[in-house]
Amino acid sequence: MGTIERFESEASLALYPGMAVLDNSSGKYEGTKASKHVNYRAKAAMMTATARHIDTSAESKIYYDKKRKEGKKHNQAVQSLARHMVRAIWSMFKKKRNYEIKK
Repeated sequence: MGTIERFESEASLALYPGMAVLDNSSGKYEGTKASKHVNYRAKAAMMTATARHIDTSAESKIYYDKKRKEGKKHNQAVQSLARHMVRAIWSMFKKKRNYEIKK
């Protein structure tokens, strides 16, 4: 993956492991699509870490349950939470802070 400096923004960091979708709108059609240029090892690691994080963080469990109630499947809900985790990771590196789980 290299260093965090290779990414211009948290959105470009999220695209690297496939945690962000691309706009696929055209004319009357509005939609999104998954990027085909992702690091699949990073994606698998991020999905696994996020799924395990649901078990340790009450806030993550609430967010996951909310997404499931909206009708998302398990992997979709985990990927949505992982996108939020990417934002937290980006912020941690830029502000040079440690990750803390609220209890």
